[in-house]
Amino acid sequence: MKPRRSKKSAKDVPLSWEQTDELRKHLPDRYQATVDCGRGLGMRQGEIFGFSPDDVDWSKDDKTVCIRRQITHDRGTLVFAPPKGGTKDDPKDRYVPLDGDLATLFRDHMREFPPVEVTLPWLEKGGEVVTVRLMFTTRERKALNKNYFNCLWKAALEAIGVIAAVHDKPIGKGRKWEECRDKMMHSLRHLFASEAINEGVDVYTLADLLGHEDPAFTLRRYVHRVTGAVGKARRAIGQRYRAAA
Repeated sequence: MKPRRSKKSAKDVPLSWEQTDELRKHLPDRYQATVDCGRGLGMRQGEIFGFSPDDVDWSKDDKTVCIRRQITHDRGTLVFAPPKGGTKDDPKDRYVPLDGDLATLFRDHMREFPPVEVTLPWLEKGGEVVTVRLMFTTRERKALNKNYFNCLWKAALEAIGVIAAVHDKPIGKGRKWEECRDKMMHSLRHLFASEAINEGVDVYTLADLLGHEDPAFTLRRYVHRVTGAVGKARRAIGQRYRAAA
């Protein structure tokens, strides 16, 4: 039997930066900055839900985010857990640089929506309870649930014309949309990766930023075609020849 290979990504990013700008406007105000955690820091959805301002040393000029937890489910209960692939003995924490403009955006968000302390079990339903100040919570000051948030996300995708609903039921009352798995929140990580590659970040560094042990996986799944790349290659090689002449 041949070994299963992971599904290859599309050549183009599922959502463009401009589309995510528009999508951001159609999310509730308290959740708009989640878009920037994905496309600006490469966070997974659960990591965004588990993001705390205490994961950043705000006193430093060159700020870094320590991605050290996610919110996930264990037997129907929301729990804190290490990032994907992490364990109790090897949590797989990673560090991602935080741009100054993005740091300002997060500060603005926290002024309008102050972080909330949320207590959840660690790793499993009956695990030790842990309290964390979270950047993003519900209006009821609770941790975000992906089922609830995904409905908001699909409604925003519909609002910008990326997907269509399959019936007329109101949002939150059983509304269903066409298949859009590649356009969900994970697409922000693809956008982060493509922007990084476009700016010259090597695949080994990118793999570290995304939390991948194998750079080949990063290359296979997250590196997309870059607009204008052919012209960029021509200019790069031409510059070498001109320098030699």
